Amino acid sequence: MHTLRSTGLVAACLAGALAFGAAAHPASGQPAPNGCLPLTPTGTQGGALLPGGLMNVRFGGTERYPIALDVYPHADAATRPIAVVLRGGKGTIGQRSSYVGQLVELFGDAGYVVATIDYHAPSLDAASEDLTSALRMLTKCHAAALHVDQYKTVLVAEDSAAPMALLVAARLRELRLGRFAGAPAPPASVVVVGGRFTDAPAPAVPTRIIHGGADSEVPIAQARALCARATAGCDVVEVPGASHRVENWWPSQWGYKAALLSSLASQVGTVPPAARAASPGTGLRKRIVYDAANRLALDAWVPSTPGPHGAVVLVHGGGWEAGDRVTYIAPMLALAASKGLAWVSIDYRLTPDVTNREQVADVKAALQYVRTHAADLRIDPARLVLVGESASGQLVAHVAGSEPSLAGVVSFYGVYDLEAMAGDPANPRSLARRLFRITSLDAASVATLREYSPQHQARKTLPPMLLAVGTADRLAVQQRAYLARLTATGADVQGVEIDGAPHGMEAWHEEPAWRVWETKVGDWISARTGAKKP
Repeated sequence: MHTLRSTGLVAACLAGALAFGAAAHPASGQPAPNGCLPLTPTGTQGGALLPGGLMNVRFGGTERYPIALDVYPHADAATRPIAVVLRGGKGTIGQRSSYVGQLVELFGDAGYVVATIDYHAPSLDAASEDLTSALRMLTKCHAAALHVDQYKTVLVAEDSAAPMALLVAARLRELRLGRFAGAPAPPASVVVVGGRFTDAPAPAVPTRIIHGGADSEVPIAQARALCARATAGCDVVEVPGASHRVENWWPSQWGYKAALLSSLASQVGTVPPAARAASPGTGLRKRIVYDAANRLALDAWVPSTPGPHGAVVLVHGGGWEAGDRVTYIAPMLALAASKGLAWVSIDYRLTPDVTNREQVADVKAALQYVRTHAADLRIDPARLVLVGESASGQLVAHVAGSEPSLAGVVSFYGVYDLEAMAGDPANPRSLARRLFRITSLDAASVATLREYSPQHQARKTLPPMLLAVGTADRLAVQQRAYLARLTATGADVQGVEIDGAPHGMEAWHEEPAWRVWETKVGDWISARTGAKKP
Protein backbone atom coordinates (compact mmCIF):
# COMPACT_ATOMS: atom_id res chain seq x y z
CA MET A 1 0.00 0.00 0.00
CA HIS A 2 1.36 3.43 -0.94
CA THR A 3 -0.04 6.57 0.61
CA LEU A 4 -0.36 9.64 -1.54
CA ARG A 5 2.03 11.67 0.57
CA SER A 6 5.71 10.97 0.04
CA THR A 7 8.45 12.64 2.03
CA GLY A 8 10.87 11.83 -0.81
CA LEU A 9 8.61 13.48 -3.34
CA VAL A 10 8.22 16.60 -1.20
CA ALA A 11 11.99 16.69 -0.66
CA ALA A 12 12.58 16.44 -4.38
CA CYS A 13 10.21 19.32 -4.98
CA LEU A 14 11.78 21.39 -2.20
CA ALA A 15 15.21 20.90 -3.75
CA GLY A 16 13.86 22.29 -6.98
CA ALA A 17 11.91 25.24 -5.61
CA LEU A 18 14.61 27.76 -6.48
CA ALA A 19 14.59 31.03 -8.37
CA PHE A 20 15.65 31.23 -12.01
CA GLY A 21 19.27 32.16 -12.52
CA ALA A 22 21.63 32.49 -15.47
CA ALA A 23 23.12 29.00 -15.71
CA ALA A 24 24.08 28.15 -19.29
CA HIS A 25 21.70 25.95 -21.25
CA PRO A 26 24.10 23.83 -23.33
CA ALA A 27 21.52 22.56 -25.81
CA SER A 28 19.70 25.76 -26.58
CA GLY A 29 21.82 28.61 -25.27
CA GLN A 30 18.90 29.80 -23.13
CA PRO A 31 19.14 30.36 -19.36
CA ALA A 32 18.28 27.41 -17.13
CA PRO A 33 16.98 27.59 -13.55
CA ASN A 34 19.41 27.34 -10.67
CA GLY A 35 19.36 23.91 -9.11
CA CYS A 36 18.49 22.23 -12.42
CA LEU A 37 20.68 19.87 -14.34
CA PRO A 38 21.50 21.15 -17.83
CA LEU A 39 19.65 19.85 -20.87
CA THR A 40 22.76 18.11 -22.20
CA PRO A 41 22.37 15.13 -24.55
CA THR A 42 25.19 12.59 -24.28
CA GLY A 43 23.73 9.79 -26.41
CA THR A 44 23.73 9.13 -30.12
CA GLN A 45 20.76 10.24 -32.20
CA GLY A 46 21.28 6.92 -33.95
CA GLY A 47 19.09 5.47 -31.21
CA ALA A 48 16.29 7.99 -31.72
CA LEU A 49 12.77 7.16 -32.84
CA LEU A 50 12.02 10.70 -34.07
CA PRO A 51 14.23 13.35 -35.68
CA GLY A 52 15.83 16.02 -33.51
CA GLY A 53 15.92 13.96 -30.34
CA LEU A 54 17.98 15.00 -27.33
CA MET A 55 19.23 11.59 -26.27
CA ASN A 56 20.42 10.40 -22.88
CA VAL A 57 19.93 13.63 -20.94
CA ARG A 58 20.73 13.13 -17.27
CA PHE A 59 17.96 14.28 -14.94
CA GLY A 60 18.94 12.49 -11.72
CA GLY A 61 21.17 9.95 -10.07
CA THR A 62 24.90 10.58 -9.96
CA GLU A 63 27.49 11.13 -12.64
CA ARG A 64 28.64 7.56 -12.14
CA TYR A 65 25.12 6.12 -11.94
CA PRO A 66 22.93 8.55 -13.83
CA ILE A 67 19.28 8.24 -14.66
CA ALA A 68 18.43 9.83 -17.95
CA LEU A 69 15.72 10.66 -20.44
CA ASP A 70 15.26 11.13 -24.15
CA VAL A 71 13.17 14.07 -25.32
CA TYR A 72 11.93 14.91 -28.79
CA PRO A 73 11.19 18.64 -29.20
CA HIS A 74 9.94 20.17 -32.44
CA ALA A 75 11.82 22.46 -34.79
CA ASP A 76 9.56 25.51 -34.34
CA ALA A 77 8.75 27.76 -31.39
CA ALA A 78 5.11 26.74 -30.94
CA THR A 79 4.18 25.88 -27.35
CA ARG A 80 2.98 22.31 -27.11
CA PRO A 81 1.72 19.69 -24.68
CA ILE A 82 4.19 17.04 -23.64
CA ALA A 83 3.58 13.29 -23.55
CA VAL A 84 5.87 11.43 -21.14
CA VAL A 85 5.79 7.82 -22.34
CA LEU A 86 6.64 5.23 -19.69
CA ARG A 87 7.65 1.70 -20.58
CA GLY A 88 6.94 -1.15 -18.19
CA GLY A 89 9.03 -4.17 -17.37
CA LYS A 90 12.00 -4.64 -15.07
CA GLY A 91 14.98 -3.20 -16.93
CA THR A 92 13.82 0.38 -16.81
CA ILE A 93 17.26 2.02 -16.75
CA GLY A 94 18.94 2.72 -20.07
CA GLN A 95 16.65 1.30 -22.77
CA ARG A 96 13.83 3.82 -22.87
CA SER A 97 12.50 3.00 -26.34
CA SER A 98 11.63 -0.65 -25.74
CA TYR A 99 7.95 -1.61 -25.89
CA VAL A 100 6.76 1.95 -26.56
CA GLY A 101 7.98 2.80 -30.07
CA GLN A 102 4.49 3.08 -31.53
CA LEU A 103 3.34 5.33 -28.67
CA VAL A 104 6.34 7.63 -29.11
CA GLU A 105 5.61 7.95 -32.83
CA LEU A 106 1.88 8.43 -32.23
CA PHE A 107 2.29 11.43 -29.96
CA GLY A 108 5.28 12.90 -31.78
CA ASP A 109 3.47 12.78 -35.12
CA ALA A 110 0.44 14.39 -33.46
CA GLY A 111 2.54 17.43 -32.51
CA TYR A 112 3.33 16.67 -28.88
CA VAL A 113 6.80 17.02 -27.41
CA VAL A 114 7.57 13.44 -26.33
CA ALA A 115 9.89 12.16 -23.62
CA THR A 116 10.85 8.70 -22.40
CA ILE A 117 12.58 8.26 -19.05
CA ASP A 118 14.61 5.98 -16.81
CA TYR A 119 13.17 5.05 -13.44
CA HIS A 120 14.00 2.62 -10.67
CA ALA A 121 11.74 -0.43 -10.72
CA PRO A 122 10.29 -2.30 -8.91
CA SER A 123 10.08 0.18 -6.01
CA LEU A 124 6.93 2.20 -6.66
CA ASP A 125 7.99 5.02 -4.35
CA ALA A 126 11.47 5.28 -5.92
CA ALA A 127 10.03 5.10 -9.42
CA SER A 128 7.51 7.82 -8.57
CA GLU A 129 10.23 10.13 -7.29
CA ASP A 130 12.23 9.53 -10.48
CA LEU A 131 9.22 10.42 -12.61
CA THR A 132 8.60 13.56 -10.55
CA SER A 133 12.22 14.64 -11.03
CA ALA A 134 11.90 14.08 -14.77
CA LEU A 135 8.70 16.13 -14.88
CA ARG A 136 10.40 18.97 -13.06
CA MET A 137 13.29 18.83 -15.55
CA LEU A 138 10.95 18.86 -18.54
CA THR A 139 8.09 21.11 -17.42
CA LYS A 140 9.74 23.55 -15.02
CA CYS A 141 13.50 23.67 -15.58
CA HIS A 142 13.49 23.58 -19.38
CA ALA A 143 9.91 24.20 -20.42
CA ALA A 144 10.91 27.36 -22.28
CA ALA A 145 13.72 25.68 -24.21
CA LEU A 146 11.52 22.74 -25.14
CA HIS A 147 8.45 24.94 -25.82
CA VAL A 148 6.37 22.88 -23.41
CA ASP A 149 3.17 23.99 -21.71
CA GLN A 150 3.67 22.71 -18.18
CA TYR A 151 -0.08 22.54 -17.59
CA LYS A 152 -0.62 20.21 -20.53
CA THR A 153 1.34 17.13 -19.53
CA VAL A 154 0.02 13.69 -20.45
CA LEU A 155 1.50 10.63 -18.75
CA VAL A 156 1.30 7.60 -21.05
CA ALA A 157 2.04 4.32 -19.30
CA GLU A 158 2.12 0.72 -20.47
CA ASP A 159 2.28 -2.52 -18.51
CA SER A 160 3.81 -2.15 -15.02
CA ALA A 161 4.43 1.60 -15.39
CA ALA A 162 0.71 2.29 -14.85
CA PRO A 163 0.75 2.42 -11.00
CA MET A 164 3.67 4.87 -11.06
CA ALA A 165 1.88 7.23 -13.46
CA LEU A 166 -1.32 7.14 -11.42
CA LEU A 167 0.52 7.60 -8.12
CA VAL A 168 2.52 10.60 -9.34
CA ALA A 169 -0.61 12.20 -10.78
CA ALA A 170 -2.41 11.81 -7.45
CA ARG A 171 0.53 13.12 -5.41
CA LEU A 172 1.13 16.12 -7.63
CA ARG A 173 -2.55 17.00 -7.53
CA GLU A 174 -2.42 16.84 -3.74
CA LEU A 175 0.66 19.05 -3.61
CA ARG A 176 -0.88 21.56 -6.01
CA LEU A 177 -4.08 21.69 -3.96
CA GLY A 178 -1.84 22.46 -0.99
CA ARG A 179 -0.28 25.26 -3.08
CA PHE A 180 3.21 23.79 -2.91
CA ALA A 181 4.98 25.97 -5.46
CA GLY A 182 8.00 23.71 -5.98
CA ALA A 183 6.06 20.83 -7.44
CA PRO A 184 5.46 20.27 -11.15
CA ALA A 185 1.88 20.82 -12.20
CA PRO A 186 -0.26 17.68 -12.02
CA PRO A 187 -0.74 16.05 -15.39
CA ALA A 188 -3.71 17.08 -17.46
CA SER A 189 -4.40 13.41 -18.12
CA VAL A 190 -3.09 9.90 -17.59
CA VAL A 191 -3.34 7.30 -20.35
CA VAL A 192 -2.78 3.63 -19.56
CA VAL A 193 -2.40 1.23 -22.48
CA GLY A 194 -2.26 -2.46 -21.64
CA GLY A 195 -1.56 -1.76 -17.99
CA ARG A 196 -1.01 -3.69 -14.79
CA PHE A 197 -2.79 -2.34 -11.73
CA THR A 198 -1.23 -3.92 -8.64
CA ASP A 199 -0.82 -1.16 -6.00
CA ALA A 200 -2.32 1.43 -8.35
CA PRO A 201 -4.13 4.25 -6.53
CA ALA A 202 -7.53 5.50 -7.62
CA PRO A 203 -7.21 7.83 -10.63
CA ALA A 204 -7.16 11.42 -9.39
CA VAL A 205 -6.90 13.22 -12.74
CA PRO A 206 -8.77 12.50 -15.99
CA THR A 207 -7.70 8.99 -17.00
CA ARG A 208 -8.27 6.79 -20.02
CA ILE A 209 -7.46 3.08 -19.77
CA ILE A 210 -7.11 1.29 -23.12
CA HIS A 211 -7.10 -2.44 -22.56
CA GLY A 212 -7.13 -5.63 -24.59
CA GLY A 213 -10.40 -7.50 -24.50
CA ALA A 214 -8.51 -10.81 -24.75
CA ASP A 215 -5.85 -9.92 -22.16
CA SER A 216 -5.28 -13.17 -20.26
CA GLU A 217 -2.56 -11.66 -18.05
CA VAL A 218 -4.60 -8.75 -16.68
CA PRO A 219 -8.34 -9.25 -17.26
CA ILE A 220 -10.13 -6.10 -18.32
CA ALA A 221 -12.32 -6.39 -15.21
CA GLN A 222 -9.32 -5.11 -13.22
CA ALA A 223 -9.22 -1.96 -15.33
CA ARG A 224 -12.94 -1.39 -14.81
CA ALA A 225 -12.60 -1.92 -11.07
CA LEU A 226 -9.86 0.70 -10.92
CA CYS A 227 -11.95 3.23 -12.80
CA ALA A 228 -14.84 2.58 -10.44
CA ARG A 229 -12.68 3.96 -7.58
CA ALA A 230 -11.65 7.11 -9.47
CA THR A 231 -12.10 10.59 -8.00
CA ALA A 232 -11.83 12.15 -11.46
CA GLY A 233 -13.17 11.20 -14.86
CA CYS A 234 -12.05 7.71 -15.85
CA ASP A 235 -13.10 5.51 -18.72
CA VAL A 236 -12.06 2.10 -20.01
CA VAL A 237 -11.78 1.49 -23.74
CA GLU A 238 -11.82 -2.17 -24.73
CA VAL A 239 -9.82 -3.22 -27.78
CA PRO A 240 -11.63 -6.35 -28.97
CA GLY A 241 -9.42 -9.41 -29.30
CA ALA A 242 -6.27 -7.61 -28.17
CA SER A 243 -3.72 -9.30 -25.89
CA HIS A 244 -1.88 -7.69 -22.99
CA ARG A 245 1.05 -5.72 -24.33
CA VAL A 246 0.26 -2.90 -26.74
CA GLU A 247 3.20 -3.60 -29.05
CA ASN A 248 1.63 -6.99 -29.80
CA TRP A 249 -1.68 -5.55 -30.98
CA TRP A 250 -2.50 -6.15 -34.64
CA PRO A 251 -2.96 -3.37 -37.21
CA SER A 252 -6.69 -4.16 -37.21
CA GLN A 253 -6.65 -3.11 -33.53
CA TRP A 254 -4.83 0.18 -34.02
CA GLY A 255 -8.03 2.21 -34.27
CA TYR A 256 -7.52 3.16 -30.62
CA LYS A 257 -4.77 5.58 -31.68
CA ALA A 258 -6.88 8.20 -33.46
CA ALA A 259 -9.63 7.87 -30.87
CA LEU A 260 -7.13 8.46 -28.06
CA LEU A 261 -5.73 11.64 -29.61
CA SER A 262 -9.25 12.94 -30.16
CA SER A 263 -10.25 12.22 -26.57
CA LEU A 264 -7.30 14.22 -25.20
CA ALA A 265 -8.42 17.41 -26.91
CA SER A 266 -10.61 18.31 -23.94
CA GLN A 267 -7.54 18.24 -21.67
CA VAL A 268 -4.81 19.74 -23.90
CA GLY A 269 -6.72 21.68 -26.55
CA THR A 270 -5.57 22.03 -30.13
CA VAL A 271 -2.05 20.72 -30.71
CA PRO A 272 0.16 22.50 -33.29
CA PRO A 273 1.16 20.30 -36.25
CA ALA A 274 4.42 18.43 -35.94
CA ALA A 275 7.47 20.37 -37.09
CA ARG A 276 10.58 18.34 -37.83
CA ALA A 277 13.78 19.74 -39.27
CA ALA A 278 14.87 18.20 -42.56
CA SER A 279 18.10 16.20 -42.40
CA PRO A 280 19.25 15.57 -45.98
CA GLY A 281 21.99 12.99 -46.28
CA THR A 282 22.57 12.46 -42.55
CA GLY A 283 20.57 11.90 -39.41
CA LEU A 284 17.20 10.20 -39.11
CA ARG A 285 14.85 10.10 -42.09
CA LYS A 286 11.36 8.79 -41.48
CA ARG A 287 8.97 6.84 -43.67
CA ILE A 288 10.95 6.68 -46.89
CA VAL A 289 8.63 4.88 -49.30
CA TYR A 290 10.30 1.84 -50.82
CA ASP A 291 7.19 0.21 -52.32
CA ALA A 292 4.51 2.71 -53.29
CA ALA A 293 2.13 0.09 -54.64
CA ASN A 294 1.95 -1.67 -51.28
CA ARG A 295 2.43 1.53 -49.20
CA LEU A 296 5.59 0.25 -47.53
CA ALA A 297 8.16 2.54 -45.94
CA LEU A 298 11.41 2.42 -44.03
CA ASP A 299 13.27 4.61 -41.57
CA ALA A 300 16.97 5.27 -42.14
CA TRP A 301 19.67 6.75 -39.96
CA VAL A 302 23.04 7.72 -41.43
CA PRO A 303 26.05 8.96 -39.43
CA SER A 304 27.42 12.43 -40.10
CA THR A 305 30.91 11.02 -40.70
CA PRO A 306 32.12 10.63 -44.30
CA GLY A 307 30.56 7.66 -46.06
CA PRO A 308 29.66 5.42 -47.62
CA HIS A 309 28.79 3.50 -44.47
CA GLY A 310 28.23 -0.13 -43.73
CA ALA A 311 24.63 -0.66 -42.66
CA VAL A 312 22.27 -3.03 -40.94
CA VAL A 313 18.83 -3.61 -42.46
CA LEU A 314 16.43 -4.34 -39.60
CA VAL A 315 13.29 -6.45 -39.97
CA HIS A 316 10.98 -6.42 -36.94
CA GLY A 317 9.33 -9.50 -35.48
CA GLY A 318 5.77 -9.81 -34.21
CA GLY A 319 4.51 -13.27 -35.10
CA TRP A 320 4.23 -12.26 -38.79
CA GLU A 321 1.06 -10.32 -37.79
CA ALA A 322 2.11 -7.39 -35.57
CA GLY A 323 4.72 -4.66 -35.28
CA ASP A 324 6.33 -2.04 -37.46
CA ARG A 325 9.61 -0.18 -38.02
CA VAL A 326 9.87 0.98 -34.38
CA THR A 327 8.61 -2.17 -32.66
CA TYR A 328 10.55 -4.99 -30.96
CA ILE A 329 13.91 -4.19 -32.56
CA ALA A 330 14.63 -0.78 -31.00
CA PRO A 331 17.69 -1.98 -29.00
CA MET A 332 19.49 -2.57 -32.31
CA LEU A 333 19.28 1.09 -33.33
CA ALA A 334 21.73 2.54 -30.83
CA LEU A 335 23.92 -0.57 -31.03
CA ALA A 336 24.37 -0.17 -34.78
CA ALA A 337 25.00 3.56 -34.43
CA SER A 338 27.58 2.97 -31.70
CA LYS A 339 29.56 0.91 -34.21
CA GLY A 340 29.61 3.73 -36.75
CA LEU A 341 27.03 2.00 -38.94
CA ALA A 342 23.97 3.31 -40.70
CA TRP A 343 20.72 1.48 -40.12
CA VAL A 344 17.52 0.95 -42.05
CA SER A 345 14.37 -0.36 -40.35
CA ILE A 346 11.57 -1.57 -42.59
CA ASP A 347 7.85 -2.15 -42.59
CA TYR A 348 6.49 -5.17 -44.45
CA ARG A 349 3.01 -6.49 -45.07
CA LEU A 350 1.50 -8.57 -42.30
CA THR A 351 -0.74 -11.59 -42.07
CA PRO A 352 -3.65 -12.18 -42.49
CA ASP A 353 -3.65 -9.65 -45.35
CA VAL A 354 -0.82 -11.52 -47.08
CA THR A 355 1.04 -14.81 -46.76
CA ASN A 356 4.65 -15.46 -45.87
CA ARG A 357 5.49 -15.44 -49.58
CA GLU A 358 4.62 -11.76 -49.89
CA GLN A 359 6.52 -10.96 -46.69
CA VAL A 360 9.66 -12.54 -48.14
CA ALA A 361 9.13 -10.48 -51.31
CA ASP A 362 8.85 -7.31 -49.22
CA VAL A 363 12.18 -7.93 -47.48
CA LYS A 364 13.83 -8.49 -50.86
CA ALA A 365 12.23 -5.31 -52.23
CA ALA A 366 13.60 -3.32 -49.28
CA LEU A 367 17.10 -4.69 -49.89
CA GLN A 368 16.83 -3.78 -53.55
CA TYR A 369 15.70 -0.27 -52.67
CA VAL A 370 18.67 0.23 -50.33
CA ARG A 371 21.09 -0.95 -53.01
CA THR A 372 19.50 1.18 -55.75
CA HIS A 373 19.48 4.27 -53.52
CA ALA A 374 22.78 3.59 -51.79
CA ALA A 375 24.35 6.84 -52.99
CA ASP A 376 21.47 8.93 -51.64
CA LEU A 377 21.52 7.01 -48.37
CA ARG A 378 25.35 7.20 -48.22
CA ILE A 379 25.40 3.44 -47.65
CA ASP A 380 27.91 0.94 -49.06
CA PRO A 381 25.77 -1.78 -50.71
CA ALA A 382 28.63 -4.26 -50.38
CA ARG A 383 28.54 -3.94 -46.57
CA LEU A 384 24.93 -4.76 -45.70
CA VAL A 385 23.98 -7.01 -42.79
CA LEU A 386 20.37 -8.21 -42.67
CA VAL A 387 18.94 -8.56 -39.13
CA GLY A 388 15.71 -10.21 -38.03
CA GLU A 389 14.21 -11.41 -34.78
CA SER A 390 11.58 -13.97 -33.89
CA ALA A 391 9.17 -14.21 -36.85
CA SER A 392 11.49 -12.12 -38.98
CA GLY A 393 14.34 -14.41 -38.02
CA GLN A 394 12.64 -16.88 -40.36
CA LEU A 395 12.28 -14.17 -43.01
CA VAL A 396 15.92 -13.06 -43.02
CA ALA A 397 17.28 -16.63 -42.82
CA HIS A 398 15.08 -17.59 -45.78
CA VAL A 399 16.03 -14.49 -47.79
CA ALA A 400 19.71 -15.28 -47.14
CA GLY A 401 19.38 -18.19 -49.55
CA SER A 402 18.90 -15.82 -52.50
CA GLU A 403 21.20 -13.04 -51.26
CA PRO A 404 24.75 -14.45 -51.24
CA SER A 405 26.28 -10.98 -51.57
CA LEU A 406 25.12 -9.87 -48.12
CA ALA A 407 27.99 -9.18 -45.73
CA GLY A 408 26.10 -11.11 -43.09
CA VAL A 409 22.77 -12.17 -41.62
CA VAL A 410 21.86 -12.02 -37.92
CA SER A 411 18.82 -13.91 -36.69
CA PHE A 412 17.66 -13.56 -33.09
CA TYR A 413 15.53 -16.41 -31.68
CA GLY A 414 14.14 -17.25 -35.10
CA VAL A 415 11.67 -19.87 -36.26
CA TYR A 416 13.64 -22.17 -38.57
CA ASP A 417 11.39 -25.21 -38.97
CA LEU A 418 7.85 -24.21 -39.92
CA GLU A 419 6.82 -27.82 -40.42
CA ALA A 420 7.58 -28.62 -36.78
CA MET A 421 5.39 -25.73 -35.64
CA ALA A 422 2.65 -26.01 -38.27
CA GLY A 423 -0.10 -27.02 -35.85
CA ASP A 424 -3.53 -28.23 -36.88
CA PRO A 425 -4.64 -26.32 -40.01
CA ALA A 426 -8.25 -26.69 -38.83
CA ASN A 427 -7.34 -24.09 -36.20
CA PRO A 428 -7.41 -20.57 -37.75
CA ARG A 429 -4.60 -19.58 -35.37
CA SER A 430 -2.28 -22.41 -36.47
CA LEU A 431 0.98 -21.34 -38.05
CA ALA A 432 0.24 -23.24 -41.26
CA ARG A 433 -3.10 -21.50 -41.65
CA ARG A 434 -1.83 -18.02 -40.76
CA LEU A 435 1.30 -18.07 -42.90
CA PHE A 436 0.13 -19.94 -45.99
CA ARG A 437 -3.65 -20.34 -45.64
CA ILE A 438 -3.11 -24.09 -45.54
CA THR A 439 -6.23 -26.01 -44.60
CA SER A 440 -4.82 -29.55 -44.67
CA LEU A 441 -1.32 -30.95 -44.33
CA ASP A 442 -1.09 -32.79 -47.64
CA ALA A 443 2.16 -33.36 -49.52
CA ALA A 444 1.99 -30.01 -51.31
CA SER A 445 1.43 -28.15 -48.03
CA VAL A 446 4.34 -29.90 -46.34
CA ALA A 447 6.52 -29.03 -49.33
CA THR A 448 5.57 -25.36 -48.95
CA LEU A 449 6.37 -25.36 -45.25
CA ARG A 450 9.77 -26.92 -45.96
CA GLU A 451 10.48 -24.50 -48.81
CA TYR A 452 10.12 -21.55 -46.43
CA SER A 453 11.85 -23.27 -43.49
CA PRO A 454 15.52 -22.25 -43.20
CA GLN A 455 16.17 -25.60 -41.49
CA HIS A 456 15.39 -27.40 -44.75
CA GLN A 457 17.29 -24.94 -46.96
CA ALA A 458 20.67 -24.95 -45.18
CA ARG A 459 23.68 -24.95 -47.47
CA LYS A 460 27.30 -23.88 -47.54
CA THR A 461 26.78 -20.98 -49.96
CA LEU A 462 24.72 -18.86 -47.55
CA PRO A 463 26.26 -15.55 -46.46
CA PRO A 464 27.92 -15.51 -43.01
CA MET A 465 25.29 -16.02 -40.32
CA LEU A 466 25.02 -15.33 -36.59
CA LEU A 467 22.23 -16.96 -34.60
CA ALA A 468 21.36 -15.71 -31.10
CA VAL A 469 18.84 -17.00 -28.56
CA GLY A 470 18.19 -17.08 -24.81
CA THR A 471 18.37 -20.45 -23.11
CA ALA A 472 14.96 -19.82 -21.48
CA ASP A 473 13.36 -19.33 -24.90
CA ARG A 474 11.40 -22.31 -26.25
CA LEU A 475 12.89 -21.51 -29.67
CA ALA A 476 16.38 -22.38 -28.40
CA VAL A 477 15.81 -25.96 -29.58
CA GLN A 478 15.14 -24.68 -33.11
CA GLN A 479 18.33 -22.63 -33.13
CA ARG A 480 20.41 -25.57 -31.99
CA ALA A 481 18.98 -27.80 -34.72
CA TYR A 482 19.49 -25.15 -37.42
CA LEU A 483 23.00 -24.36 -36.21
CA ALA A 484 23.90 -28.05 -36.37
CA ARG A 485 22.49 -28.36 -39.89
CA LEU A 486 24.40 -25.28 -41.10
CA THR A 487 27.61 -26.43 -39.46
CA ALA A 488 27.30 -29.82 -41.15
CA THR A 489 27.12 -28.14 -44.57
CA GLY A 490 30.31 -26.15 -43.91
CA ALA A 491 28.46 -22.81 -43.82
CA ASP A 492 30.07 -19.80 -42.13
CA VAL A 493 27.89 -19.69 -39.01
CA GLN A 494 28.21 -18.87 -35.32
CA GLY A 495 25.74 -19.39 -32.49
CA VAL A 496 25.26 -17.36 -29.32
CA GLU A 497 23.20 -18.47 -26.33
CA ILE A 498 22.35 -16.02 -23.53
CA ASP A 499 22.13 -17.97 -20.29
CA GLY A 500 18.69 -17.69 -18.70
CA ALA A 501 17.39 -15.08 -21.13
CA PRO A 502 13.79 -15.27 -22.38
CA HIS A 503 12.33 -14.39 -25.78
CA GLY A 504 12.90 -10.85 -27.06
CA MET A 505 15.87 -8.45 -27.11
CA GLU A 506 13.77 -5.83 -25.33
CA ALA A 507 13.60 -8.21 -22.36
CA TRP A 508 17.34 -8.91 -22.60
CA HIS A 509 18.00 -5.41 -21.30
CA GLU A 510 16.34 -6.29 -18.01
CA GLU A 511 19.28 -8.22 -16.53
CA PRO A 512 22.87 -6.93 -16.77
CA ALA A 513 24.18 -10.45 -17.40
CA TRP A 514 21.99 -10.80 -20.47
CA ARG A 515 23.42 -7.68 -22.09
CA VAL A 516 26.47 -9.60 -23.24
CA TRP A 517 24.52 -9.98 -26.49
CA GLU A 518 25.33 -6.36 -27.37
CA THR A 519 29.07 -7.01 -27.35
CA LYS A 520 28.84 -10.36 -29.12
CA VAL A 521 26.48 -9.19 -31.84
CA GLY A 522 28.06 -5.75 -32.21
CA ASP A 523 31.55 -7.20 -32.63
CA TRP A 524 30.33 -9.78 -35.14
CA ILE A 525 28.60 -7.15 -37.28
CA SER A 526 31.60 -4.82 -37.09
CA ALA A 527 33.91 -7.57 -38.30
CA ARG A 528 31.72 -8.19 -41.34
CA THR A 529 31.17 -4.55 -42.26
CA GLY A 530 34.60 -3.16 -41.48
CA ALA A 531 32.92 -0.74 -39.08
CA LYS A 532 34.95 1.43 -36.77
CA LYS A 533 33.59 2.96 -33.58
CA PRO A 534 32.86 6.67 -34.22
